[in-house]
Amino acid sequence: MAAFACNRSDARVKLVAGIHVLHSHPFTSFDETPPSDAKSFIAMPIPFEILPQLVGDKFRHRLGTWPLDVVNWLPSDPESALTIQMKQKLLMQRRDEVVSLFSGGDDAAQEAGELVSQWAGAKSTSTGIDALVDAALLVADDLAVLKPVISSDGQERLLLVAGVVCGPSRWRLADKMGNDMIAVHAPVAKYAEQVGAGVDTSLQRLSVDRPVWRSNWIIQDHPALFQPVIPPAPLLKRPQDLWIRMERQTLRRLPVTGGVLFTIRGFQQPLVDYLQRSKEIAQTMRTLLERLPDDVAQYKSVFTYRPEILSWMNQFC
Repeated sequence: MAAFACNRSDARVKLVAGIHVLHSHPFTSFDETPPSDAKSFIAMPIPFEILPQLVGDKFRHRLGTWPLDVVNWLPSDPESALTIQMKQKLLMQRRDEVVSLFSGGDDAAQEAGELVSQWAGAKSTSTGIDALVDAALLVADDLAVLKPVISSDGQERLLLVAGVVCGPSRWRLADKMGNDMIAVHAPVAKYAEQVGAGVDTSLQRLSVDRPVWRSNWIIQDHPALFQPVIPPAPLLKRPQDLWIRMERQTLRRLPVTGGVLFTIRGFQQPLVDYLQRSKEIAQTMRTLLERLPDDVAQYKSVFTYRPEILSWMNQFC
């Protein structure tokens, strides 16, 4: 497997369109220059168990949940410490961008924080959103909390009421607060028509004793985990400089408030390293890319690069 160290692109660190700084360190914000000791960083392989699989013979959004073993709820790995260090820095320097609380969400935020802290073997002494912030520093995962709210039409809906999210993939936490799942996922092409109702039903049926997990993937032209901003234009030209981002997500029902804790652990790996893992992995990714409708390819940041990626990928398949 080819190693992809930071010094490949640090020589060309520069500001792009006044927003993104080109670098190759996932734990440095999208608009900052990595520290000098980041030059030796090599991304770990994304965990095999969350890699995408082919289902059916054409593209369709799928919830794709699996039963979650709570013992291994929020596992640690070689990049956990770096992720938590990134969180600490963001919470100190950019708290308003990574922490948000919607009116009435204090109790669900506290319950979620206590649940994570208890699992991690720590005692939670804070209240409200502070309990969620404390818990977020115990694990590498981001934490988002949904709470059932009765809307004006008398229907109960799960709304996003609290979050500590240090790894947003080109979306802003504050923009999502107070929304239901359909609204939260409005930018996701074909989400509402293909899985919107199914997601709502699955969340309603989620029970305390049956938590679940799922995963998703996206191709990006910048490796930063903290990346709330969409660049105005493609950042790179060569497919071999792209990254693949995957997320392991879990959902657990909160027994007291009836809310749902949604955890997100993001991983970034250079696309070239990912494809070199095996021919089967490379061929699966090639097929997935070929099947993407254009609007979904746009959402997954791959539309502009797709012809070049598919041609370049031949050597790995």
